[in-house]
Amino acid sequence: MSLALNPRFATPAADAFVFDPGQAVEGRREFVPRYGDDGWSLLALTQNPSQADDIIRWRWFPEVLREPFRYAAWTVINFPLPDLDVARPGVGMRSKLSVGRIMKTVNHWSMFAQWLDERGIKQLSLVTAEDLSDYSHHLDRARGLARNTATSHLIALSRLHYYGQLYLPDADRLIAPPWVAEGMDDYLPAASPLGENVTEPITPTTMGPLLVWALRFVEEYADDILAAFGEHRRLVEIAEALKGPFRKGSGLRLVAYLERLEREGSPVPAVIRDTKISTPGVFLAGRTGTPIAKVHQVMNYPRWKAYKVQNPGRCLLDAPITAKLGGEPWRDPFDFHDVPGILKHLVTACFIVLGYLTGMRTGEILALENGCCPDPQGPPEAARRHLIYARQFKVARDEDGNHQSAGVVRDAPWVAVPQVVTAVRVLERLGGHGLLFAIEVHDPLQPERRSGRSLAIATMSNRIESFIEWVNIHAQNRGRQAEAIPADPHGRVGTGRFRRTLAWHIARRPGGLVALAVQYGHMRTLISEGYGSRSRGGIHDLLDFETARNVAEHLSEVHEAIQDGEGVSGPAARRLPPPKNTTASAASSPPSARPTTCWPTRP
Repeated sequence: MSLALNPRFATPAADAFVFDPGQAVEGRREFVPRYGDDGWSLLALTQNPSQADDIIRWRWFPEVLREPFRYAAWTVINFPLPDLDVARPGVGMRSKLSVGRIMKTVNHWSMFAQWLDERGIKQLSLVTAEDLSDYSHHLDRARGLARNTATSHLIALSRLHYYGQLYLPDADRLIAPPWVAEGMDDYLPAASPLGENVTEPITPTTMGPLLVWALRFVEEYADDILAAFGEHRRLVEIAEALKGPFRKGSGLRLVAYLERLEREGSPVPAVIRDTKISTPGVFLAGRTGTPIAKVHQVMNYPRWKAYKVQNPGRCLLDAPITAKLGGEPWRDPFDFHDVPGILKHLVTACFIVLGYLTGMRTGEILALENGCCPDPQGPPEAARRHLIYARQFKVARDEDGNHQSAGVVRDAPWVAVPQVVTAVRVLERLGGHGLLFAIEVHDPLQPERRSGRSLAIATMSNRIESFIEWVNIHAQNRGRQAEAIPADPHGRVGTGRFRRTLAWHIARRPGGLVALAVQYGHMRTLISEGYGSRSRGGIHDLLDFETARNVAEHLSEVHEAIQDGEGVSGPAARRLPPPKNTTASAASSPPSARPTTCWPTRP
């Protein structure tokens, strides 16, 4: 399918492909949408494994403006912006947009279209420069958008103007926005101070317990969870292999198993949901080697149906609990049906450790592959450290400056501390090949359209909230309420705030901005300063408070040291007041009788 650039395109037929199936990622050509579809998925165009499967919904647009915007979107997807428009002064434009940026652009257009419809403007050519100026102020005053977000909206309208001049009929052409000639500053909200990153760091009261629990899962509980997962998978595989017509006598094993339980007075495995008791077909099939259909048939016999109701029990696995929490087993024996949930929490804990202790972006973590963190080579006596070789997407550009959806390998590998290496090894032990967070391994119930991709960013964000909820319930049940994870005052933890939080902590250390620039791959420390600052939230007051607290703690230690018989000499001794409860004899003793070494010196 070849599309020649022409200022007067005919609208594609309703059953025509939105883009050339030959451009689709291998194995996804059947997902290429048709022009007349109510929704357009662009997932087939991207190789970014964590790209969300967002869909352009044409119902977002008022009916009177729907088709002009549909056609405009089709041109943006299929045709590059000419160099003349890309090179115009002002905000930089790309000749081709990434899938994520196309989605945002069309979404911005939908908001603009709704605003036009509310004002009674039914045709793009009727929009005036004054209307566009009013809309820019609407983004600021009515919607309260941040400067960067408002900039994105205005760029989307600039792009609509440029494409309209090239491809759209006169009635659907948008006039040149005033910010194209005048610049955007007068049409945008005020900038944040010092170019600061506006993402809030996770508060220490939340981040501390969250990291502690994540490390417990990765370093202590992982072996137990993986053993349970192996047993769970073994039973499922047995049950899957037994599907199909069953032979005569195929239920004898199950009957013998049930008779033994009856003789011993033991409960029969069951699934208990509120007041409903049902048969765990897969578990009993795997445990007894009985086809699932036969399991349900036998369990419906009056004898066993009554016994199940009278003596329901858990579906316990033969998986040991070896890790401890406060000297006691960290949990009760694994139930077959609980394993998928606890495995998700383990994978989430691995993500938290990777996110906070490396500073990677969320998409970079989700794109990590098996083998990304090889064991270092060289003689044992040499300095050896693990490195993570990862792809980055934000700055991945081709020779024309357009986004590369597959990303590029980061020039400087990430330095991995031992806890991060352990998290990577845990994910590698889960099996599969390719991505560490492959959706086939970690969410096999997802639709096939995401096959070969990673967990979505939104999915991981939701799992972090579920992890926190599970930890708090677990701490409550174990009588360890003090170890619960407090809610963050700034809202959900999400996924991107780990990078921001680590940056803030690194930047506060001596030489932190340089270290941050090296770890995050920034070319200038100014960018790192934006990550590490928090002036808008009164951070200067917070830093003053922290400085005062550190001084107070230091003076308290000095006080204790002097009481223990240590002393201070040199110029500092003249500035340090004696502690209030220092004995009179010690306070009145001549300087020569006091220790002359500088504090602190321990005996």
